[in-house]
Amino acid sequence: MLGVLIWDQEYSLIDNGVTVSEQIQIYNRNSLPEHELNIRLNRFLFPKSTWGKSCAVLSGGEKMRLSLCCLMVSENAPDIIIADEPTNNLDLYNIEVLTNVLKTYSGTLIVISHDKSFTDQLFLSREIIL
Repeated sequence: MLGVLIWDQEYSLIDNGVTVSEQIQIYNRNSLPEHELNIRLNRFLFPKSTWGKSCAVLSGGEKMRLSLCCLMVSENAPDIIIADEPTNNLDLYNIEVLTNVLKTYSGTLIVISHDKSFTDQLFLSREIIL
């Protein structure tokens, strides 16, 4: 079965009705122990003080990092990621985090973006200009 993730501008894979900690548990299909989830949250710049924070109040950059973290703990990364304007509303640091994660992604990546610098760094194999 082909796994496809449509990564929209609103980060709709994030449930605004849960906390950061609860969100990561939703994607914990490998039943990783809690300390391993906490390590991963820290790697994506979510210190312990943020784990009880509601996802509804996260900034765009925080939602982007949390969605990436969720993908890293899920059982299988999707075969295809469709990213719709992924750099919108992100600061330079979060764009760098996003770029580094997507550069290591081994599946099919479809990016809709006006950010030429960002797409150039991803070394995409094809480009369609509309």
